[in-house]
Amino acid sequence: MNNHKIQKHKTRGKSNNLLAARDKLQPPMFVPTLSLRHKFRFANGSGASGSVVITRKNLLNLWLSATSATTTVRIIEAIRLIRVSAWTQPTALGAAPVSVSLEWAGENSPSTQLSSTSMGVRPAHISSVTPPSSSNRWWSMSGNQETDVLFELTFPIDTIVDVMVEIRLVENESPVAGDIPVGASLGQIYGDYLDGIASGLLAPIGFTTLP
Repeated sequence: MNNHKIQKHKTRGKSNNLLAARDKLQPPMFVPTLSLRHKFRFANGSGASGSVVITRKNLLNLWLSATSATTTVRIIEAIRLIRVSAWTQPTALGAAPVSVSLEWAGENSPSTQLSSTSMGVRPAHISSVTPPSSSNRWWSMSGNQETDVLFELTFPIDTIVDVMVEIRLVENESPVAGDIPVGASLGQIYGDYLDGIASGLLAPIGFTTLP
């Protein structure tokens, strides 16, 4: 080990010792905001193919708490889209192939479209991260451009869709109303449809679906 590497190693050791000594005297910095990275999964079990546009509002409504039979509030304060993936059901032997497509629609995202078609027993599959430098990578927050369209998804029946996101959970902010249910149970946590309850094609898996 040459003198330069030895000196660099000693300097790093001194820095670590200083940090350890400081942390014994005072608590280290931390971020109290509850945050997580999560994959939401949805299934099209409606018996019909579909083409839906997904907005920032749809993402903010993915996780809701019922405050009455017909009202909900959002649990998600802010959400950032990372990746969208989709798989079709394998077609029956001799049946016509099916296709699934995704089109990014944000700013600085020049209508980038991806498509895949099933082949024999092999399902169609697409997976794409949000386009670099596009508004699809921006955080979505309540009351801020909620109607912005992030992407459009076209799919056959029995399609599975995964949406990977980063989430910040509600802290001391005033409650924000979510989608409007019919016959919800007070205090129950619900997962909303990816395309919203009004459209209701892509139902959440692993959550009680918003009624």
